[in-house]
Amino acid sequence: MCDVYVDGVGYVCSECEREFKIYLERHGIHPESEGDFRMALKMFMKTEKDDYVDGGEMDLDEFFNQYRRQ
Repeated sequence: MCDVYVDGVGYVCSECEREFKIYLERHGIHPESEGDFRMALKMFMKTEKDDYVDGGEMDLDEFFNQYRRQ
């Protein structure tokens, strides 16, 4: 289960937190207030997440962790 719950958005896992940072950078979004962050997060959560991981840099541990059985 996810450790973070954002009112109005729902639970956010650590992978989505990481991808959200990439999403903000790639789209030149610079939230400055809680409301701005919440709105951007809502938009991000509606997107297909794989788009932000593909082609991104990763280290060896991240590579194997994506295939690790939990």
